[in-house]
Amino acid sequence: MILITGGTGLVGSHLILECYKKKLKLRVTYRSEQKLNSLKYNLKKKYLIESDYFKSIDWVKVNLNDIVSLDNAIKGTDFVYHCAAKVSLADYDKNELYKTNIEGTANVVNICLKHKVKKLLYLSSISSISADKDVEIINESHSWDNNRNYTFYAYSKYASELEVWRGSQEGLNVIIVNPGLILGDDFNNSSIEKILKIARSNLFFYPIGKVAVIDVNDVSRILLLLLDTPIINERFILVSDNISQKILFNKFKLSAKKRKAFFPLSKFLLNFYLIVETVLDTVGIRKKFMSQAIIQMLCSKQIYDGSKVSRLLSFDYKGFEDNN
Repeated sequence: MILITGGTGLVGSHLILECYKKKLKLRVTYRSEQKLNSLKYNLKKKYLIESDYFKSIDWVKVNLNDIVSLDNAIKGTDFVYHCAAKVSLADYDKNELYKTNIEGTANVVNICLKHKVKKLLYLSSISSISADKDVEIINESHSWDNNRNYTFYAYSKYASELEVWRGSQEGLNVIIVNPGLILGDDFNNSSIEKILKIARSNLFFYPIGKVAVIDVNDVSRILLLLLDTPIINERFILVSDNISQKILFNKFKLSAKKRKAFFPLSKFLLNFYLIVETVLDTVGIRKKFMSQAIIQMLCSKQIYDGSKVSRLLSFDYKGFEDNN
């Protein structure tokens, strides 16, 4: 039995698709009935998944901070894909990021140890891996750099990884994957659609940095490959391409039939916008979203190396230009 947490999310839903191809026995967690119904409808309509397979899946409503429901979900499973997470770059979501990503992952690790799960595969993010700004290429040998600014989301993924590595020290077989920006169909109009909403708007500017990307189908295929290997206690950066923010923005503007972005957003302009947001937040007009950490992320030109998984698994990524 395989458990997927966060089954209605971007990666979780595509992982269900990969498991369907092999008719694997699944238990899947979800939090919202509405998102679950939307997922079932879209998977049946677009991918023609058989109704009988959906009926065979053990759908379990779970809150990662509810120990009883989480214990019942993990009990009796051999492998766990922990994909459930809160995704937000805003500091005002700190409490939810802490409870879901850090405490929730700690709970998953503890219960996996309790029930002697054979392998835990944790979906993290490249935001938890960094290096000094003078380092051009970042790979799995790099880790957390205390000298840099981070969003609390990045910190929450780093702290979650510490919980997973703790589990490995206590006897749990683990694998951590660190994907870049994940592109693909998001059946529940959640994380990726919120990010791309700006790119598809009528705004004509673009950030000046680079962004590491990967197709969601590549992520789910790699996760399934890692299940069947003897590889344990390793991390893998999952990135097919490192492209400019301008290219990414204009790709989605083209798909939305919007005018191309042509004006670069410099650090100076982003810092000016940060000042404006700070003032608006102070007087109570709206909450501040922008931060020095986000500015650093948007302007960074560092490259993430995703070749390790290609070498060890003989895996060929789907390139960015092939991503529809």
